[in-house]
This record gives sequence, C-alpha cells and structure tokens, in this order.
Amino acid sequence: MQFIPFDPSTASGADYEAITEMRARVQVLDRPGTPPLPLAATVELLSGQDAMSFGPRTFWTARDAEGLTGFAVVSLPDRENTDMALVFIEVDVDRRRQGIGTAFLRALLPALQTSGRPRVLALFVVGGSAGEPFAEAMGLACTIRGVSQTLETASVDRALWDVPTPDGYRLHAWDEAAPEELIASYAEARKAIDDSPTQDLVWEGTAWTPQRIRDDEAAVIAAGQYVPVVVAVHEATGEVAGITELIIRPGEPDQARQMDTAVREEHRGHGLGRAIKAEMMRRLTASRPEVARVTTQTASDNTYMIGVNHSLGYTDVRTLAHYEIATEALVARLRHSAA
Repeated sequence: MQFIPFDPSTASGADYEAITEMRARVQVLDRPGTPPLPLAATVELLSGQDAMSFGPRTFWTARDAEGLTGFAVVSLPDRENTDMALVFIEVDVDRRRQGIGTAFLRALLPALQTSGRPRVLALFVVGGSAGEPFAEAMGLACTIRGVSQTLETASVDRALWDVPTPDGYRLHAWDEAAPEELIASYAEARKAIDDSPTQDLVWEGTAWTPQRIRDDEAAVIAAGQYVPVVVAVHEATGEVAGITELIIRPGEPDQARQMDTAVREEHRGHGLGRAIKAEMMRRLTASRPEVARVTTQTASDNTYMIGVNHSLGYTDVRTLAHYEIATEALVARLRHSAA
C-alpha cells in the first residue's frame, strides 16, 4: 500500500476521475440521498480554488496494485485555530476493515508532527458510518455533534418563506461586495456566530474586520464562486443586526451550502434569523432556479436554529461529528498499534 501526496499540478484526468468515482461510492454508503460530487467539483476542490477553506491544504491518496483505495485532506488553519491540524480520511467501501485507515493515518503522522500542531481534529464523521468506531479506536473523543439538514427546492412548500420582516428592521442583500456604509457593522454582526453552541469543541472564531471581508470577497470572485448575503438592518441605528450567507461553487451549480447565520445578541428574540433565511430562499430561487438543494449543518444542541430550518422546509438527513485527539496521544496510539 502506498500513501502518496496528490499534486494537482501533475495529476492526470484519470487521477481526478478515480477520486471522483471512489468518493461517489463512499457517498452512496455513508451519505445516502446526497448527490456525489461531480468531476468538476472534484477538480475545483483539489486545485485549491476554494475561497472558503480554513488555510493551506494537502491532499493524499492511498493506492495498491488494484488502484485507488483511499483519499485524505490535511488542512492547517493559518489565521485562527493555528494549534489544530484538520484531517479528513475516506476509504473505499469494499476496502474497509483491512487496516487501510490506520495505515493512512500513520502515513500522515510526519506531516502532522512537522506542522507543530498539538491538536488533531477529524472532520465531519458521519453518524452510524464506519468512521465513528474508527475514530474511537484511534483514541479520538467526540467534541461536537451536529445535524445535517437539506431543503429540496422542487418539493418544498414555498409558502413557508412568506415571513414578514420584524418591525423596526429592513432587509438588504448583495452577492458580491458589502455596501461601504454597512461593512463595519456587518463585520461586527459576523462575529455573533461565536455565541453559537460548540459543546466540547474549543474553536476560535474568525476575527472579522472590514479589510478581511474585502479580502474574502475578492477571493470568492477570483474562484468563480457565488456567495449571496442577506442582512437585517436595525432602522433606528442603521447597524447590521443579523446576517446569513450561502455559497454555490462553480463545479456544483445546482447545490447551495449554508454558511454562517447569526444575529447580534441585542437583537435576538424578534425572529430575525427566520426572516433573513426566508428572504435568502426567495431571492435564491428567483435568481438561481437551477439550484435543487440547499444543505446546512447545525450543532445538535442549537435547537433554535434547527427549528428555524424546519420552519423553512429543511429536513434532517443525518448526524455529523468532529473528533479530536492530542497529536502526541495519536502518535503514542499508532506506535502501540504497530507494535
């Protein structure tokens, strides 16, 4: 078994196709009902064109004489959470329980240790999948559980989006650049997501500033991504009170993913979250009728937002979790398992 860094600059079309096909098989088993990534989305992911990534990423493949058996991503956040290495591993469905996942993790260890990150976080482990017992066998502890929800635009009752704007507020929307007169309070409103439940996960929120927002907007445009934003503005002060945003990547034009939704503490209790998300859906389906599905992930104890999503037509599809371990504890565990 070989574990090889994936270099997008030298990869062939066949390499991208093999990863796309393997991940599609994994998707059918672990995430039934969710369409697999098309080839264009795989190319987009691996070519580094994702403006919403946490930081520098490396990609890895596992191969044997029969071909591709696994795929992994290692992300090293470079602005917040710089004590973490984020790891995501998938093993082909017919090659599980053969020690490939353990061997893959062992092959990634030098990169994890070299990074100097004292914490390793395994991302998006699907509830009920083989990933849960694997993470626990490796000594990782679950730090946060969440619910994945989906809204199907063809079948949803769109009357659910007929939500009035609360008194004292107005809604504003854009899809490229925040208006200059709102950007300072928009940056402050974005920090309100830091109040959302994180359970046992220690996670440093993004230090939003007007300049950082402008930098992100430029990166999104350069990547060809579409990120619509809806905000609630408090009429008495002119400040942004709540925000919601989606992302649509060019490789998946029929899929939208919910990014942050947040309401500043002093403006909570008025139904702003539901109002801005309903406005987002009205605008999205009018401007991008090709979007068939919107997905979101919410911490399992954030019952308010889960309820808001239900009220707009989202349904629960699965649970997800992040698992964590100290890097040195993982080293010791893998050393022991190899003995």
